Amino acid sequence: MILKDREYNHSKDHFHEALNIPSYLRTKCRERIFFASFSNALQRTELFEDEDDAPKDMSTVTGDLQRCLKLITDPLEYEYTLLTFYGTQRIAMEAYGRYKFLNSSDKSKEDKLKLSIINLIQELKDAKDREEDDEEAEEDEIDNLNSNTVLKRIDIVKQSHYNFDTYLKQVIKKLSSRGDSDFNIDDLLKDVLN
Repeated sequence: MILKDREYNHSKDHFHEALNIPSYLRTKCRERIFFASFSNALQRTELFEDEDDAPKDMSTVTGDLQRCLKLITDPLEYEYTLLTFYGTQRIAMEAYGRYKFLNSSDKSKEDKLKLSIINLIQELKDAKDREEDDEEAEEDEIDNLNSNTVLKRIDIVKQSHYNFDTYLKQVIKKLSSRGDSDFNIDDLLKDVLN
């Protein structure tokens, strides 16, 4: 129980900083949750004609949690992942639902119009959120999760052939160089280089 005995800094604005969790560890834990959730969802559709036939460990929140926890060896990462899992997994599943809809071949004209409106609203919301975040803390890229960068992760999971290390390298490569990225490469690289 590492977090139980950890010294907290209650003056910090961000949860992970208050727990004295380094940003690179927070990023790695978050990406592992995205990876596990998207992997289960993608493989469920690839392996089963009817997704209802998939085993429960591929189609439930606890199945995503189990897959995620099996990827962890560090006790601090384990505890922090448990602490943040549910919220991040919900973001992942909302994004996956949108991804499925976007990639559905049987959309009517009305659905396409609705989707265009939803995308426009989401882009405006993301732009407003980025603006507010820039005003509050320019240096904190990691809190700028937006629907576009979360959706990009789904394709990266596929390209990684369901290997977390490959996924993490591709996320670093593809998302860290973007201006609207939520991925803080500097903090992750500090950990790798030390």
